Amino acid sequence: MKKIKISQVKIGAMVSYMALAVSILTGLLYTPWMVARIGQANYGLYTLANSLISIFMLDFGLGSAVSRFVSKYRAENNTEGINSIIGIIFKLYIAIDTVVLVALSVVFFLIESLYVKLTPAEMEQFKILYLMVAGFNLVSFPFAPLNGILNAFEKFGQLKACDLFSKLSTVAFVVIALNYSQSVTLVVGANIASQLMTILAKLIIVKVSVPIKVNFKVNSKELYKTLFGFTVWTTIISVMQRFTHSFAPSVLAMTSSSIEIAVYSPAVTLEGYFYLLGTAVNGLFLPRVSRFIAEKKEEKILPLMTKVGRYQMLFLGLVFTGFLCVGSDFMVLWMGPEYAKTYYCAAIILFPTLVGATMQIANTTVIAKNLIHYQAKFMIASGVIGLAVSYVASIFLGSIGVCLGTTITALANTAFMNYVYKKKAGINIFEFYKKCYVKAIPCFLITILACINLVKLVTLGGWRGLIIKAAVICLVFAIVFFVGYFSREEKKKLLDTVKQFVRGK
Repeated sequence: MKKIKISQVKIGAMVSYMALAVSILTGLLYTPWMVARIGQANYGLYTLANSLISIFMLDFGLGSAVSRFVSKYRAENNTEGINSIIGIIFKLYIAIDTVVLVALSVVFFLIESLYVKLTPAEMEQFKILYLMVAGFNLVSFPFAPLNGILNAFEKFGQLKACDLFSKLSTVAFVVIALNYSQSVTLVVGANIASQLMTILAKLIIVKVSVPIKVNFKVNSKELYKTLFGFTVWTTIISVMQRFTHSFAPSVLAMTSSSIEIAVYSPAVTLEGYFYLLGTAVNGLFLPRVSRFIAEKKEEKILPLMTKVGRYQMLFLGLVFTGFLCVGSDFMVLWMGPEYAKTYYCAAIILFPTLVGATMQIANTTVIAKNLIHYQAKFMIASGVIGLAVSYVASIFLGSIGVCLGTTITALANTAFMNYVYKKKAGINIFEFYKKCYVKAIPCFLITILACINLVKLVTLGGWRGLIIKAAVICLVFAIVFFVGYFSREEKKKLLDTVKQFVRGK
């Protein structure tokens, strides 16, 4: 296996976080403006259209297959293998695209029967949005392997630059469109234009910098069988990971209203940002974990998991603590008073993401050891149960009910995966919890209780008041965790770093 240099990992992590920061910042700044321009109900329809199409537009694990097999063939200097596997995957994408076209066509004629809570005007608007989003996704879907190709050839900077361009151009086009007309249709059109330009950019990069000649003529049963064996389980996992989130708007359209969908949408947006923060650098550790396993040095996995887990827990824990303490103020300032309920939705679904993100190295180990079928099978059961809970709970609690179903599903998955980590992957999960969480839990409780009371002393309102409150939370969090959580060695290392910085100044 080809080793990725540490510098490449650092660059990949840096660019990932930079792109993520821009994505979050632009999303937080322009989302409320966009909602104000198009209206809360139209925003709910926009969310519903995207979520419904996303249910069908799956890559069936083929994106991961591109990265894995192309990387493998590159290490073996097997150029013919690279060209053949990419050719087969492109053909599979086109075949899947044809099937999805049929499925989306059937769903279009069932829309009125499915979403009975929509008004006649909302139904007509939704049909237009559905056709636009479906049409774009069908056109763009066959180009999905481009991401895997760029990853496999370690074009991390170029790929992340394309993602960054996609985010910035989308915002720019939406702003221009809404200044011209307050139409949700134009918002969708602006998104489509941005994504098409991004696909074109990736095509150019692959053409210019990646030495491949796709072989569309190859028809190897062995390659098809190998791909199927890898993708069937990764497909199930990728589907079930966001299963309840993807279906939630449709559930709310069946049991509640477009307003409840709009209330839910910012919560899942924040959870998505939180999830990305926790997994932004996860893929960079797969080569290292794979080497540990190949070299029979699996005892190194737990220390790596503990180190990364503690970092993720501190980083995401600070964000989660801050949201619990001032999240209600943030939601009102960000989206408006009609979104006050969104605070509770977000708080419910952020918690399991925090717990799961700290164990990403264990999840990477499961992938490296080809144990993902255990995870996939359980996620099918828990996803169906979670969807049922979401449906029933949403009848009585609306968007909060859907979030409860999502959280129950996520926590059940985490509990089962702890069993897999321990019994199947050979990871001492109890030792991980001891080193990562035992001292952290009381520190979290102290910080939250202290900050809830301290922020009440800040009488200044608006964004300035929120920033001051956030600064107070950061200070309290840093003091409590430095005193009560950090080891002696960690305290010494941190103080030495601060001293070097001060001397350097």
